[in-house]
Amino acid sequence: MGSGDYINKLVQGVRGEMAISGNQDMVPSDSQENESVAKEESDINSLLESMRKFKVKGETKRLIRMDSRTEKVLKLLNPTFRVDVTSFVNFLCWEFLKENPELIKEIKQSHRKIKL
Repeated sequence: MGSGDYINKLVQGVRGEMAISGNQDMVPSDSQENESVAKEESDINSLLESMRKFKVKGETKRLIRMDSRTEKVLKLLNPTFRVDVTSFVNFLCWEFLKENPELIKEIKQSHRKIKL
């Protein structure tokens, strides 16, 4: 292959007009990127909607300390996404406990041991 053909093939590869061998699976197409972005947006919208709908049951209040990084995000949660911070924290705790039932089991077992 002449040097002109080599340069043309490289330029085509950079422009995405043809796949360069070995990199076909590594570079997503525009349609794949668009699908990925759309799925992420859908997942985020679904998550935000779940947080908005989460109802806090009970009147118990608990004073907790937040570090500055977390507080910066929490301050923007309601104005940005209309998600109440109390609902957000309760939602996160509930989801964490649902995903880690062994923690609840361990807490219950440890609590029984202390009472004895």
